[in-house]
Amino acid sequence: MEMDAYSDEVGPTAGRPLNLRQIEVFRAIMMSGSISGAGRMLHVSQPAVSRVLALTESRLGYRLFDRVKSRLSPTAEARRLYAEVEQVYGGIQRVNDLAASLAQSGAGMLKIVASASFGQRLIPRALERLRSRNADARVDFRSVTFDELAAYFLSGQADIGISMQPPDHPNLTSLRLAQVPVVCALPPAHPLAARAVVRPEDFSTAAWIGYPQDTPLARALQPFFGGQAACPAAIEVHSPVTACAFVQQGLGPALVDAWCVTPEQAGHMALRPIEPPASVDIWATHSNLSAPPLLARRFLAAVKKTLEAEGPGVATPGAAAPGVATP
Repeated sequence: MEMDAYSDEVGPTAGRPLNLRQIEVFRAIMMSGSISGAGRMLHVSQPAVSRVLALTESRLGYRLFDRVKSRLSPTAEARRLYAEVEQVYGGIQRVNDLAASLAQSGAGMLKIVASASFGQRLIPRALERLRSRNADARVDFRSVTFDELAAYFLSGQADIGISMQPPDHPNLTSLRLAQVPVVCALPPAHPLAARAVVRPEDFSTAAWIGYPQDTPLARALQPFFGGQAACPAAIEVHSPVTACAFVQQGLGPALVDAWCVTPEQAGHMALRPIEPPASVDIWATHSNLSAPPLLARRFLAAVKKTLEAEGPGVATPGAAAPGVATP
């Protein structure tokens, strides 16, 4: 028996690595069983497939297919090579599946931190908008104080933050989203509820609910009071959310941002505009050490759309109409 029957011709290019196109053509031939079938799979001509196969076998230094009655029969080497190729394509499919998943719901869990004031209504409304298009999105929401905000980003526990004041840190970037009016929330039976507009002098004797001087809302109210209220607050709280709960219990009036009042709460309180007007800002913050994940960017877009669609917050019944005098 001749030795040539057991050997391939090893050319000068034998042993050179295959490129992705050659691997793709080899896989198509294995899957379809023919040159013509591979051509149809790859949307190329039969001669083009034949040329790539010939170059592939030349590079490898051995045949991949035996020609038996005008059909291709894979050699033992081809079967072994095909098993490895399928593992590679399995990995590519997993990459594509992950890429599609990231496009739908972003990477992992979206970590949101926000002032308690915005956790009442703004954040839930924005999440409702986000999840209407990203139903599989997973969210970790935490209500934090302004002093805690920066630490959550620096420890990797936050992707996006919503607050009344931007944290001052070189590794954080903040964007001002909107300005929200401050309103006066009152127990329905409170004497000030009879007024159309609440003014600074109305707090000169009334027992009211205020905030420590170093809080964002207290700083926002300084222009309203002309620096400092004539009568100190009887009760100090650290969040307008708590202030609203105290108002509902009849403990006195409080000045709160309009977005912290839910429609349900508004039905159990009297809300009045204040004069001179005061407002707080809404800021979005993220780390500038890396780009925010896709889901964080989508959430931020949802927050913006919510602010645009729903305005500055709840209405303030009893506010004077333009041109109408107030007591």
